[in-house]
Amino acid sequence: MESHKGLFNLEVQAVSSVHPQDNHLERFFTLCHALEGGTTFPVRIKDEKIPENKLEHELKLSIISLPSSNLEPLVLFLHRVLDKLFTLIMQPMVIAGQTANLAQIAFESVVSIVNSLHNSQELFRDQLGRNILLATYLYWVFRLPDPPRDVQNAAPSSDSRYMTIGPSTAARVGSMLLQSRIRSSSNPDIPAQQASDEDAEIKDILSAKGLNYPGSRVSTYVETSNYQNSAGSTRPSNRKQFHEELALQMVVSTGVCRENAYKYAWFFFELLVKSMAQHVSQLDRYTVPRRSRFSDRFKDDVTTIVSVVTAEICTILVKQQKEVEQAEKINISLAFFLYDLLSLMDRGFVFQLVRNYCNQMSAKSVSMPTLISMRLEFLRILCSHEHYLNLSLFFSNPASAPASPCPSISSQVCPRPLNLGPF
Repeated sequence: MESHKGLFNLEVQAVSSVHPQDNHLERFFTLCHALEGGTTFPVRIKDEKIPENKLEHELKLSIISLPSSNLEPLVLFLHRVLDKLFTLIMQPMVIAGQTANLAQIAFESVVSIVNSLHNSQELFRDQLGRNILLATYLYWVFRLPDPPRDVQNAAPSSDSRYMTIGPSTAARVGSMLLQSRIRSSSNPDIPAQQASDEDAEIKDILSAKGLNYPGSRVSTYVETSNYQNSAGSTRPSNRKQFHEELALQMVVSTGVCRENAYKYAWFFFELLVKSMAQHVSQLDRYTVPRRSRFSDRFKDDVTTIVSVVTAEICTILVKQQKEVEQAEKINISLAFFLYDLLSLMDRGFVFQLVRNYCNQMSAKSVSMPTLISMRLEFLRILCSHEHYLNLSLFFSNPASAPASPCPSISSQVCPRPLNLGPF
């Protein structure tokens, strides 16, 4: 009106639960969709076209840039982002016929996101200092990523090369059993070798070790119903386990990623425990002896993690007196982690971890009141376990011990009290 004079301004704000409205998140989800075979090449992101040969590079860049997303859209799509990243940690992807290993980059992105959410002053925390959003995700949302699909058995299609890696042949498993001692199961460079049709030696090793080779990074089990050769004999199938990959990434992480992973150890400890529990439940391994539920390599990684976290606590107490509160939180998180392991793993192994913790803490030159206080808090949490009394009673004759509320074939009564070291 009056020579086109403006009367008011109109601002439109888009609200959507489908579109992230953040460039970093939009790019990540679009490339993941392309990776899953949900689109044709070239992939269009706004005015940019990404050809097939650049998909892996662009996907890595999008994973690295995820922590730079705006806080509000990141919070709105947090569950979906974490689910996608955990899938990438567990499953190596095949892009244009080449295997892409994204586990390390995905883990580092998860650590960065956890750090960003904890550092935000806009988000709530519980009385233990844990981010509410992350705690809610762990308790209500998280579930194990879907197992890899078998590329070899999939129906041929133009998009089959983008499917995830499935169970290996028995020949490749035989090669992995010999070479994967020092390699990650997410390493795409593990060579496959042609083996003879007779895998008797490998099957004997697997059956003698509870279907898990003790020195292997690769978890194996026997599928009697759907994985048999023409002669009717059962062969092992290579399946990656999420808890093993997560523990491995925690062990091999370095620099700032390692520091933040152990700073917010509560999140990764609870993630480990829940993935372990779901693993036992899905495979119906409750009747399996505790010593055979998890591989020896995974136990080695857990031992390393506990040792590193204990060392981190001692370092904070010795060099950073102002960060005692942080050391106390990490100490409590470690205690609850071992508390949960008593219900899942071989209890003798868990008690050995407790002993190592006490010995490691005693070896440091830390002020005695602080040391005693933290060790007592640690042991108080363990002693609150519902089965702790039965686990700690001394019986000269194992036959006189009362029945365990949670019986386990491999949980034997210790013939002598466990020495946890001096206070």
